[in-house]
Formats: sequence, C-alpha cells, structure tokens
Amino acid sequence: MDKQMSLSGLSDELSQVRTKKKEFLSQIERIVPWGEWIELIRPHYYKGERGNKPYDLERMLRIYLVQNLYDLSDKATVAEVIDSRAFSEFCGVESSNQVPDGDTLGRFRNLLLRSGLQEKLFAQVVYLLQERGLLLKKGTIVDSTLIAAPSSTKNREKKRDPEAHSVKKGNSWHFGYKAHIGVDKDSGLVHTVKVTSANIHDVTMVPELLTGDEDSVYGDSGCLGAEKREDAVLFNVNGQGKRIRYKINRRPSQSKHADNRSRGQIKRREKEKSSVRAKVEHVFGVVKGQLRYRKTRYRGLRKQIAKLNILFALANLILADRRSCLTAEISVAAALMEWRIYALPGGIFPQGLSFCVFCGVAFSFWK
Repeated sequence: MDKQMSLSGLSDELSQVRTKKKEFLSQIERIVPWGEWIELIRPHYYKGERGNKPYDLERMLRIYLVQNLYDLSDKATVAEVIDSRAFSEFCGVESSNQVPDGDTLGRFRNLLLRSGLQEKLFAQVVYLLQERGLLLKKGTIVDSTLIAAPSSTKNREKKRDPEAHSVKKGNSWHFGYKAHIGVDKDSGLVHTVKVTSANIHDVTMVPELLTGDEDSVYGDSGCLGAEKREDAVLFNVNGQGKRIRYKINRRPSQSKHADNRSRGQIKRREKEKSSVRAKVEHVFGVVKGQLRYRKTRYRGLRKQIAKLNILFALANLILADRRSCLTAEISVAAALMEWRIYALPGGIFPQGLSFCVFCGVAFSFWK
C-alpha cells in the first residue's frame, strides 16, 4: 500500500468535507462588507514606515472577527486559527508565521478601541442596510439584556470592575452591564446600541434609542411611563410633527381587577404588542446564543461598548441574510406556483408573464 498516496487522498477528502463551522464562516465571508470595513480601518492602522512590517490588515480583521464570532481570548484565537482548518482557510493563513501572537491581536483590538472604530463599523452596517431598504425606521422596539461580568476580586486592585454594578431581576442578583438596543419593528434589525452598567433602568434609556423618524414605539413593561418623562420623544421629526404612539406591554397585575370581557380585550391587545416586540428576541438569540456572548472577559464600560457594537453589527448582517434568503425562497415558491397554474399541458411554457417571472426570480435568488 502506498502510504503517501493514502495520506494525500485523506487530506483532499477532509478539505472538501462541509461542516457547520465551514458553512457559517462561508456565510460570514459572503455577507461582511470587507472593502468598506478595510478602507475605514486603514487610516488608523500601522503604516510600516519603521521597524518590522505589520501584519496584513485584512488578515488581522479576519482573525479579530473569528475572535468575536466564537467569543475567544487572544491566545485561544491564535491557537484555533493555527489548529482549525476552517479558521485558517477563512483567515487566509498558510503558515504559522502569518499568524500574530496573542499580544499583537490585543494591540490590534485596542487600536480599534482607541479610534472608536467598532462604533463606526456598526454605523456603516446600519447605513448599508438602510440603503438597501432593509431598515425603514417606521417603528422602534426597545429592549435590553444583561451581560454578566466577573465578580471575583482576585486581581491586582483586589476589587471588582468599578464600572459594573449589580441589579436584581426576579429573585436573582446579577453583576455586570446592560445592552440597550433599538430595533426596527418591520425588519427586526438593530439601528441603535447603548451600553450602561446593569443598574440603569430601561425606561431611562428609551429616548436615546429612538431615531425620531418612527410613528410607534414598542417595549416591555419595564418601559411603562416612558412617554411621561421629561426627556420623552413625543413627536417624530420627518412626519410633520406627528405624535409617536407608545405601545408598551402592561403588567399582568394591572388587569387582575377587570371583568372577563375587559380582560379578554386587554389580552388580545397585549398579544398584538408582543407579536411585534418578539422580533427583538431574535437579535438577542444571535448575540447570546449563536455568538455565545453572555459574559464579558473585559473590564471597563468603554470596552463593553466596543465589543457590543461589533457583535450587533455582525448580528445585523446574519439576520439580514436570513431575511433576504427567506424572501427569495417565498418569491421562488410563488413563481413555481404561478408556473404550475399557467403551464400548458405537455410541459410547454406559455409566452408571457409566468415564464419571465419564474426566470427573473430564480436568477435573482441564485445570483
């Protein structure tokens, strides 16, 4: 048996196997606006005029995205890029000499942090989605989620993160930060991100999450009374001063003394609000489920703002890709149904609308 041939064949076979990790990274390869992001970062990156030549900017950006997509530390990211075939192919790595060490990756992340580039990358994604008609901003859903922080005092200062705080949710206490987001009610995509310590109440952040263009605002019972506060946004800007409707879910205790008929009407109205507000949970599902970001490894509010901006930028791209694929599938299904209705017996297409629609939709879907 020729041992070298068998190893070569095994290597070729492994490179062609499709895994979930490869499929996910191929999706990221397709949906990230690489050209725009690289041009945004390049003015702030090392010029290489003195000393050693800096690592390739696109490769550093890809390694940084791998770190955020899988919630890895600096050293773990470097190790995974070297060990994992999927990661090395995504980052364009052919040799271990092309991979920076953990300290270099940390300096690259801090370079982005000092220049506020994570927020700019998120803003650019929002702009691109708005240009393609995926962000209409006719209504906003406001919500928040807790991000846990390490409560250990085993560090140099012998104390916890001074910018993180504790909050009670239900019967449990949580220590960390809170991510407040404003989500478009039609597409479910995030247009505004604000990060605070965990003890900041949701209702105080509502005005900062609105764009001023919406006609309605949705939120859970934690946002009750938002329209009555002094800093409340009551009229939109582009709607000729039209009043914004606040559709906030009521607490169950507010309707416990109503009669059966009124309780049924209240239940239907609350269900209508919740059916719209549920879109915000899809975003949190991507960030905390798919991207696995439930607990921060960094100290300080500024680092949390940067981290969450890049995560919600990636979540927007993932959700927008899901939505466009779903729309395309529905269009193809409709075209196929039209073909089945209008196709002549014997498999001959009529010369007219149905064949043209079928071809046009199929082309746009597979393009």
